[in-house]
Amino acid sequence: MVRRIIRSVQLAVTACAVIGLFIVSGQTPLLAQETAVRRTTLLVEDIGRSIDFYQRLGLTPWYEKSTSDTDEGGVIGALDLPLTADPKFGRIVIMRGNHDRIGMIGLLGYERPPLANARGNLVGIGVGDVIIMVETDDINFVFNRLQETGARFHRPPERFEITNPDGSVRDTGYRMFVYDPDGHLIEVSEPSEREPG
Repeated sequence: MVRRIIRSVQLAVTACAVIGLFIVSGQTPLLAQETAVRRTTLLVEDIGRSIDFYQRLGLTPWYEKSTSDTDEGGVIGALDLPLTADPKFGRIVIMRGNHDRIGMIGLLGYERPPLANARGNLVGIGVGDVIIMVETDDINFVFNRLQETGARFHRPPERFEITNPDGSVRDTGYRMFVYDPDGHLIEVSEPSEREPG
């Protein structure tokens, strides 16, 4: 059986956001303390549909809160965020993989009225868009689960190989690219087992 789909969203988010850029450039990170990206929050149109998508990637709901404009403090985040509408209802669901505190994805949806889409092009990606990387131990299982929903794939699973500057192979495995229901591009990777060292 599949161990759990998400081995570590935090690996992808933390490595890309904190260390990955330095490794590619050959620099050493200049951090006085450990830094990690705890959560990436996505604004979504249909939160139920988004929850289903991310559960099919292997994440599970960890936290949920709904608020309305009549609650003390108002709609969650509405006072702090530059929203494209004045919603009367908000709901956040935080999805997590197998780590207690980092690598989570927040799904934030608003209603009455819904937010306008700030992206002009939902087919391609450009500046301001994000690519979220998720690791799994069974990419074919995830691929089949997402196909059941009619998810839009940019690329189906295919083999990849990453080399070091000296030409030696650093990493191999399989990966695919799929759009979530709101057009965020998700890279799903199943790395090959690597020997220590």
